[in-house]
Order: sequence, then structure tokens, then C-alpha cells
Amino acid sequence: MDDRVSIFIDGEEISARQGENVLAVAQRNNIPIPSLCYHRKLTPTGACRLCIVKIKGKGGLIAACTLTAAEGMEVTAFDAELEAARRDILDYLLCEHNESADRSYQDEFKALVVRYGLDDPVRRRFPSVWRKLDQPIDDSSPVLVYDASKCIKCFRCIKACGEVQGKHVLSMANRGIQSYVIAGLGVWGASECDGCGECIQLCPTGAIVEKPNRDLLSTEKPEKRVVSVCPYCGVGCQIELVVKEGRIARVNGVEGVKPNDGRLCVKGRFGYAYVGHKDRLTQPLIKRNGRFQPAGWDEALDLIASQFKAIKAKYGNDALAGYASAKATNEDNYLFQKFIRTAFGNNNVDYCTRLCHASTVTAMLRSLGSGAGSNSIEDYETADCMLVTGNNMIETHPVTATFVKRGVAAGGKLIVIDPRWTPLVKYADVWLQPKLGTDIALLNGLMNIIIRENWIDEDFIISRVERGLDAFEELKLVVADYPPDSVEAITGVAQGKLLTAARLFARADKALVATGMGCSQQTTGTQLVFSLINLCLISGQIGKVGAGLNPPRGQNNVQGASDVGCLPMSYPGYITVADGANRKKVADVWNVSHEALSGKVGLTTVEIMQAAYAGGIKGMYIMGENPMLTDPNLNHTRESIQRLEFLVVQDIFPTETTAYADVILPGVAFAEKNGTFVNSDRRVSRVRKAVDPPGEARQDWKIIEDLARRMGCPMKPYADEAEIFDEIAAVTPLMAGIAYDRIEGEGIQWPCPTNTHPGTPTLFLKQFDTASGRAILHPAAYVPQTEKADADYPFLLNTGRILYHYHTCTMSRRNRALTAFSNRSYVLIHPDDIIKIGLKNGARVRIASRQGEISTRLKVSSGVLPGELFMPFHFGESPVNELTRDELDPDSKIAPFKLTACRVSAYR
Repeated sequence: MDDRVSIFIDGEEISARQGENVLAVAQRNNIPIPSLCYHRKLTPTGACRLCIVKIKGKGGLIAACTLTAAEGMEVTAFDAELEAARRDILDYLLCEHNESADRSYQDEFKALVVRYGLDDPVRRRFPSVWRKLDQPIDDSSPVLVYDASKCIKCFRCIKACGEVQGKHVLSMANRGIQSYVIAGLGVWGASECDGCGECIQLCPTGAIVEKPNRDLLSTEKPEKRVVSVCPYCGVGCQIELVVKEGRIARVNGVEGVKPNDGRLCVKGRFGYAYVGHKDRLTQPLIKRNGRFQPAGWDEALDLIASQFKAIKAKYGNDALAGYASAKATNEDNYLFQKFIRTAFGNNNVDYCTRLCHASTVTAMLRSLGSGAGSNSIEDYETADCMLVTGNNMIETHPVTATFVKRGVAAGGKLIVIDPRWTPLVKYADVWLQPKLGTDIALLNGLMNIIIRENWIDEDFIISRVERGLDAFEELKLVVADYPPDSVEAITGVAQGKLLTAARLFARADKALVATGMGCSQQTTGTQLVFSLINLCLISGQIGKVGAGLNPPRGQNNVQGASDVGCLPMSYPGYITVADGANRKKVADVWNVSHEALSGKVGLTTVEIMQAAYAGGIKGMYIMGENPMLTDPNLNHTRESIQRLEFLVVQDIFPTETTAYADVILPGVAFAEKNGTFVNSDRRVSRVRKAVDPPGEARQDWKIIEDLARRMGCPMKPYADEAEIFDEIAAVTPLMAGIAYDRIEGEGIQWPCPTNTHPGTPTLFLKQFDTASGRAILHPAAYVPQTEKADADYPFLLNTGRILYHYHTCTMSRRNRALTAFSNRSYVLIHPDDIIKIGLKNGARVRIASRQGEISTRLKVSSGVLPGELFMPFHFGESPVNELTRDELDPDSKIAPFKLTACRVSAYR
């Protein structure tokens, strides 16, 4: 059915969608109907009345933002009466408006005042009264200031907070001319406002402005604007960097571009100060007699090359290893893994994905043939049901969470599975709170109910699952051991909640699953993700638009680093290193001999440290990773690193790991480089240089290229990052059709096999990526965790992230805007447990496990179960991984960060 209609605006025939907002139609066709309260992302308000028009056949003046297009509609947008009315409306608004401005923001109101000639006070009819109104200024927020005297009550900020971000923190206080915007109960800094800044971006008058860099922003000096990608989590938000005097002065969300459509979180908008921080590494450093001393690039790189070559000669190729970086670009990481494979001559390359989503990727590769998310981020908004498990999405992936919240507001159902209360629970239809480590039993219980109630999708199983109903019968036998009463006994989740969740998920037309590190970071993580996949397959909730399994990535380029080959078992594009044909293909592109590439699968992240401890690894090259904070069992990691004969760390700041290096190389931050990142929905997007690096810091890929040459393994002389990406595309089938000129405006989602292919928003629509084209069921039985609480260690500790910080805090704690919200370690404990141990809220305590001991402060919370604790892992002064253990999931080699037996005692 054709939903296009023709309308007429001032006699011009215009094509529009049936029901499209008339003001939006006008704006799209460059018809400058004035407005202040309207924004394309918000429902119409009709508050400012500036967009008034006339409609043939209707009386009076009507706000265009409240009208929808209909066939034959005739609109008068401009005539003398309308323009006079608009001028009067502006004049009314002006009389109660503080016109002072510091040029630091886009003032839409001022632009209209000038347009209608009201910048000349002589032409105004109404006297200024704003000084008599005693309007408040609220500067209590760490990141913004609200000046009610500049507010025109357009409601944009209130609707932005509620409709776009889904937070509903803002509202209007008082009435009439005395009304103004408040946050929470009246004080911004005491409210639930988390500083995302959506209200700042949409404010048309400067009533709400950011606090940082006010003086810099208000100068008349020229600015440049550079579009890039946020350097924090894996959402891949498109950002506009506003640069003045060589510094990042502001960050805006880029409107109308996927995946974020202008949305940002507090880190994305305010977490940029670290780029210009005084602690940046600015020159190579060589450790001499136990102290770091500055060195030239030639001296540093010659020393590194000679030491790595000496280790190879003495111990063999396998004595060297490298950690790539989820924070570096695809181009940096691609050359890094190429360096390891050609200069080191092995496949001992891995990175932090092994500590985050390795089990997710392992299970998805084996079951579905692809380890990436199957859907697009915006699909959460239109899903009928969303199941979020082991993912504190509002804090870890805040912009993705906005789509989830909008989906709930539109009628979608939300199931949250998490042993700890998270903010997303407020929006959930049902919250399943299992005991730590019992997730597989819970998921098998959901499948038990789905099978019992015959909510399976038999047609999907027959047509899309390998071995069809035979495989299903095998799964059915396994989950038969998990009736609701048994699952309740194991997990603590009530049978009624299990039934509700099973019904919502299985009976939805399209259901999305978002998993997270709560699932993956377990010794049974791969089996747990198998269970999630099984749940999707028997319900038919995958392989169609709006349904599937999605692991939101924790860092900005976790997805991309894997895509371009920073894995010990695969080359770029996930083709195995053990296959001779693959090695020949890659060797031909790299212009090296087939024999130069090893077919032996390399060591994973934790295995590399274990080998260093055992003496098998003698030298390491670490780029942009901080294992002395992120690796499990840090005491063991420390001993492993200390046993290395030579360690090189390439980073932008001194870290807990650089302290152990023999040579430190200064790399560059995201805003100082060109390249690409890949986000959680497989979108390849451009990263662009906005500012210059400090001191002698060099582009990471150029450091690698130079080092390879000095080791006698020269790479081709790349002209720029675009040429590196072209080589990535040549060896990576998933990205074969992507090039810089195709992603200048908006990124493309792989797979993209040809240069005319549009990209792939949803995976598996026709077939899965397995050899047979069908998905594979892997029944998984619940096995109790080997780590248990006992008399000596009576608590089980869970770990994770919080909103205001980013993994190791190397970046986020160097931003005052973020540390103002949170800057101190803590551990959550249930109210009953704090009474049992006889301590008080806020008390400083020691937490000890079988691996180590740290100190922190208690924070009482009923959001954790009795006998369980939760602690964020960001804080170097309380390194939680001193406590965690390095027992590995046998399938994915991931460590169990989510379950550690420990005890709590008073700090003495």
C-alpha cells in the first residue's frame, strides 16, 4: 500500500508520508517555518506557537508541529498575518527572557530575534520583566548549569530527558510566568540526573549549558568540528569534537546518524579531558638501573628489536607474545597482529576480549557460525520482548539502554536476569534474581516450561536447526531435569516468575536477547551461552529482524580487534590459522612466504601469563592493555610479568603495567588518530584526528611498522590509514566491500562482501554461518561451581562496571566531570550481612580471598542477595582482581571474574 500523499505549502506541491508531521515536512524541504519547542526526536508540544500556519478549510492559526500530512492538505506558511503573529509571540517571549549570552552555545532563540528584527529594542512592544521574576540559577550539577532566566518553557529538555533518554528526571515547577525546570525534587545535584547532557544538546536558548571549558567556549577564537567515534563502550556513538586552541572544548552527539542519533552518556559527552591531561606519556622511556629515563625513538626501537630478536634466537619463536588493544583502531590492531605473526613468527596474540566475551564468541561460533551480535542496536526499540541477562545495560551501555527504555514505553516487554539489582530493573516486567553461578539451571528451567507448554517453534527447528527434531529431542532430555520446583531450589527464583518470563519470551513475535559479562565471565560461561542460544533456537527467536542474540561489547573496539585478527586461533575475518589454504591467502597479501606463518594455534591472554610464570614466554609486547589491573589473580600476574626477560608497553598514560616495563612507548589517543572502530552491531565507522598528539608521541601503527622493519620483517610502506584498511578488506571477507569513501557519513555493518553491498543490519535471515547453514543445539547441564563459600570465606563476590568509569579508569578518572560523580571504591553488602559482621555502612574493610587481599569501604544495598557482594573493578587503589582466580573455562579460556569466595573484616 502506497502511504505517500501530496500536500501543498504556499502553493508548492510536496510529497510526504501519510501522517508525517507537517513542520517536519516543511523543514525537510527547506521551508523555514520558525519554531523553538519542536525537535524531530520529540513528540510535538505546540508550546512556543511560532510554527503557526493556516490550513485551508480550517479556522484560526494552528501550530504546524501538531498537524499531520493528509492528501490534498493546503498549508499557508507565510503571509503578513502569520509573520506579524510570530513577531508578537517572540516579543512576548523576549520580555521575560535574559538576553545575555557568552557565544558558547547555539542560540536558536537569538537567531529568530534577529530574523524578525527584534534585536533592535525600539521595535519591541513589551517591556522587559525578567529581572522582576527572581528566576533561580542551579549550578549544583557536576556537569551543567541551569539558568531559569534564559528558559522559554519550551519543554524540550523535559521531553529529551523522558522521551529520548527514558530517565524522566526533569519536570516543571510553579505556574505561568513563574514556572521553571527542576531536576528531581528541585536541586539538580541531588537528583537522579546522571549527566548525559541530552538536555544541553536540545536546549534552544542556552538556559542549560555544560560547565567544563566555559571560558574557552566563549572566546571568539576559531573552532573546528570533527566527527569521530566515542572512545568508551562498544555502542560506537557518533560524536562531534569541538576544538578550540588545539584542545577539545566540547563534545556533541551527531544527530540523524546511527547508531546513537545524537544521544550520548555522561562519559561520551564529558569524558574527553584525559586526551589533554598532564599525565600523558610524551616520549619513549627506557628503564636503566631500575628507573625510567627519556630516550630517543631510534634508541628505544633499536633496543626493542635487538632484545626481541635475541629472545627468538635463544628460546625460539614461541617465547614471545603480544597483547593487542580493544581501545586502538582496526588499523593499529591489524598491523599489531600482523607484526606478531611475521616478526615474532607465532600466533601468541590476544587481548581483553579473552577476559570479557570469549565464552560468548566461542559458543556463538560453534552454534551459529558467527560470534557477533545478530541485530542492530535500534531493534531494541521495536522488539516485542527483550531479555537482558548479566548486563547492567543502563550503566555499561547507556545509549543502547535508551532504545530498550523506548521499547518498553512503546509496549515491549522486558525480562531482566541478574543476581544484583540494576537500574534496568525499574523498567522490567519481571526480574529473575538467581544466586550467583546458577544461570544454566535457570535457562534450562525456562526451556523446560516452554517445551511443557508447547511454546516451541517447531517449523523453525525443522527448517533452521541441524538435525532438526532429533537434536531437539536430545535437548529436551537434558532440560527435563529442570522443572520449575527444582530450578527454584537451585536458583532461588520463584516458579511463578519463571513461568511469566518463559511466556513473555517464547510467545513474543520477535524477542531480543542481550547478554553480558555476567554470563560470560564464568568457568561455565561457554555452556551458559549455549543455553541462551538453545533458548532462542527452540523459540524461533533468531534469524529474523528484531529477534536474536546480542552481546554488547564493553570497549570501543572489542569487536573490531577480533574482526581484524587479534586472536590466537584466527586471522582477520575469523579464518583459522590451522588451515593451510588460509595461511597461503594471508601470506600472499602480506608478501611473505607461506612457511613464514605458523599454523600452531597461539596462547590466550591468561595462558600467556601462565606461560610467562612457567618460563615459556620470555618477552612481551603490550599495546594499550593494562593486565596488572584487568587480569585475574593479580598476585600471580605480577609474578608472571616479573619473570619476563623483556617487556615493552605502548600506552598513552603510565599504568599499573608500565611500572614493570623495560621500555615504554608513547602512543596516541583516539582524538589524535585516523582509523576505524567496529561497534557492537558490527558497524564499521570512521575515527578522525581532531588534535595533535603531545610531545613525541607517535601513531601506534607507525610504531609497529617501524619496529617490524628493525626486526628484519618490513611491511609495505603504508601511505595512510586508508591504505591499511584496504589491506584489511583484502584479507577479511566480512569487510571486503567496505572502504573509507563508503563510510564517510555513516558506518556500514558487516558482512559487506562487495563495494555495492549496503551492509547487513540483521544476521542469519536466510541461513546460519555454519558449514551446513543450520544452527546447532548444544545441550548444557547445570554443574555447580567449584568455587564455594565456606566458613573461612563465607561470601561470594561479584564484580563489574559502573556508569562513570571505564574498565581500568586510565581514561575516565582523568576527567573531573566524571570523578565528581564517583571516585571511590566500595563493596555492596546486604543489610542482613552487615549486621552479622558487626560493621557499619561506610566502614573501611579488608576483603580477602584465597588469592589475595584488598581494602575498600562498605556500602549497604538490598540489591544484592544475602551472602553475596558486588564490587566495581575500576579502582587501582582497590584492585579487585587481587581477589579473583585464574581458573579457566575449558572451552573459551575465560576467567571467572563473577564468582569469588571471600571474607570481610574490619580494616586495622
